[in-house]
Amino acid sequence: MLGPLLILQLAISSTRPDSSYASPALRVFIEAAAEANRAPPASLRGYRARVESELSLLIRDTLGRERTAQVEQIAMNANWQRGYDYALRVVGYRSQTVGVPYSALSFARSWTIPYLYGDRLTLGVDFARTDDQRRKRDSSDTTGAQRKKGRAADTLHAVHPLASDRDRYYRFSGGDTIAVLRTRERAIPIVRVHVQAMLDSAPPGSRIAAFAGEIDFDATRHQIVRMRGQFVATAEPRRNRLSVARIPGLVAVAYVELVNAEVDGQYWLPAFQRSEFQAAFAPLGANRSIFRLVSHFAEFEIGRQLASDSSVADSAVVRLATRDDAVTYRRRLSFAPADSVSAYRGWLQALGIATSNVSGSDFDDLAPDVWRATGPPRFEFAPTKLEEMFRFNRVEGAYTGFAVSERFRDAFPGLTAHAYGGWAWSEKTPRGGLSAAYRSRSLTTTARVERTLASTNDFTAPLENGTEGFGALVGIDDQDYVDRRLAAVSLTRIVGSTRGALIIVEGGVGEDRPERARLSQSPFDIGNFRFNRASIAGQYVRGAATIELHPDVTGIFLEPGIGLIASYEVGQGQIAWQRAEVTIAARKNFSDFVISTRAQGGLVSGRTLPPQQLFELGGENALPGYEYKAFAGDRAAAAGVLTSYTFPVLRRPFRVVGSLFLPGLSPGLAAGIQGGWTEASTEAARVAIQQLDPSAPPDCVTLNVCPVPLSIPTNGVRATVDARVTFFGGLVGIGVARAIDHAAPWRLAFRFSQEY
Repeated sequence: MLGPLLILQLAISSTRPDSSYASPALRVFIEAAAEANRAPPASLRGYRARVESELSLLIRDTLGRERTAQVEQIAMNANWQRGYDYALRVVGYRSQTVGVPYSALSFARSWTIPYLYGDRLTLGVDFARTDDQRRKRDSSDTTGAQRKKGRAADTLHAVHPLASDRDRYYRFSGGDTIAVLRTRERAIPIVRVHVQAMLDSAPPGSRIAAFAGEIDFDATRHQIVRMRGQFVATAEPRRNRLSVARIPGLVAVAYVELVNAEVDGQYWLPAFQRSEFQAAFAPLGANRSIFRLVSHFAEFEIGRQLASDSSVADSAVVRLATRDDAVTYRRRLSFAPADSVSAYRGWLQALGIATSNVSGSDFDDLAPDVWRATGPPRFEFAPTKLEEMFRFNRVEGAYTGFAVSERFRDAFPGLTAHAYGGWAWSEKTPRGGLSAAYRSRSLTTTARVERTLASTNDFTAPLENGTEGFGALVGIDDQDYVDRRLAAVSLTRIVGSTRGALIIVEGGVGEDRPERARLSQSPFDIGNFRFNRASIAGQYVRGAATIELHPDVTGIFLEPGIGLIASYEVGQGQIAWQRAEVTIAARKNFSDFVISTRAQGGLVSGRTLPPQQLFELGGENALPGYEYKAFAGDRAAAAGVLTSYTFPVLRRPFRVVGSLFLPGLSPGLAAGIQGGWTEASTEAARVAIQQLDPSAPPDCVTLNVCPVPLSIPTNGVRATVDARVTFFGGLVGIGVARAIDHAAPWRLAFRFSQEY
């Protein structure tokens, strides 16, 4: 679903002003710039360059933390010749993924442009679907005759802000000098002009795109140095009733940043190009999907007629656009032989660096109204996460609800109110909450009151939010739950940026009540549900503090670096405890070697301990070689390390059917070790472990009549190892695994994604 979401364009319209220029001086400047940028300089006959790109798929949460699910790195030789093709030949390819089963090439074929001259611009991406493909054209047409009948249906050619018909579609303002760049030859004053797209004058029913943002010019030569903004478009014709752009609650934006550098002291040519597609679908929550394309150009060769790479025949050649009034060149993407692509070693950057060096927050000032913090108040029917609208588990059964928000914006800057509520149908119980958040610069203050079904699982992976999900519909519910009521106030401080550090402090009152499983099977009779582990009831006053360093780094997703999360929690009242946890995550790429790790530890203390505060290990969350929550204690640690190597063979992506590409077989080897430890260090911990069993009498320890406990301490470190053969950039792995803390046979193991 991500591909279609990411290729949507925003439609904007407004009243056209009397003048397209904020001042007569700006009009003169833009006219001079339009003349200078009408076409590449006559002396520029062509060029060769190296291009290195990363195509990545990410998820961005409401705090701005980004999780990279897939990254593909592509090395290309670019060859542009005046009056001929802009040829891109893929000479190197490698990828990593944590669960995306297709290549981004399935919906993007070309994502760079050779220059910023001319009357029209492309988005920076040519999307795969064409009218020819919809008609299922004969694949034996090698001449391209049928291909010339239509353009790529999803590729928008935007009116250039310096086009001859610019006054019809644009308004210009600004024109101030913002900086002076200095080279060995000269000082270059940089002038910034703000560009506003005005599409109300477009012919009715037409599909026209435009650029909205800012342009930096070399004020001396009137050449474009940088363009940063978004592409906007008129609405799709009403006859296209199946357009996903018509889906209520769906917002998608196409951002772009195009940076030129002066080459040979004469020509402003591409140095950095970035296209980014952000999309959010309100019913799924406030997280955004991001498709990011980042490219760097290097090693330009200028000034002579250049030979074409097309002398090497290859079945993977794809012609992307035909000559017409809007396009002055034809883009062609081809692949070098598979063994050459696989063996490529000339990478300019480590895999993932180009993706992590930028952030989706870079474009916050250009965001559409629905994402902006300023403007008239907005009332929205939208959840902050999917579970506010729907969830399914063995305690509640199906839960359905609603969620609304009031963003006061200019009426009360920084204030947002949110409410959600619904009904658990099997439990026959209402749940919901109210919250108000006030954000001032890097500090957010939140007050909330809610009744939730909280998960008691420990050491959970990023993006796992307890009851959120649909696993129980197919018989998988690896959670235990407690009915929790809370009233709390929290402060969240962003230090530097969300990639630097987060500090969260919270205080309030709460009450826990035990829950039981009301369903024994899923609606489709797939598997039997476990009973819900016991907890004890009680009211308490609670305080907590958390610090996150480099929150993007999780050790599970693909961001390289080192991250840390440390938290401390205390509760006092009818139930009381103190609890501390720390998580350290790291990931490092050494060319084709990757090492990733995630280690977690914690302790809980108190004169009496609520069983819902114990640490429990075993099953898919930690120690996958053991039974579900086989171990428990008041002290615990769990860690996993994965080392992998990808062979330099079979890396070139390949077409499966239609426009569907897979990211290359990319075989490799990986070895992992997972370990865990728990200890019941006090009598209170041992009593709490017995209380996990809902059938155990409350005073069974005193009477010495307790049943066999559901969980026990590990009595040392429990560990398993595995070795696997991996495919598709680590997407799947097949191998063997065994426990190493005791004599055990090897067993067949199947691993998905970067699982430890």
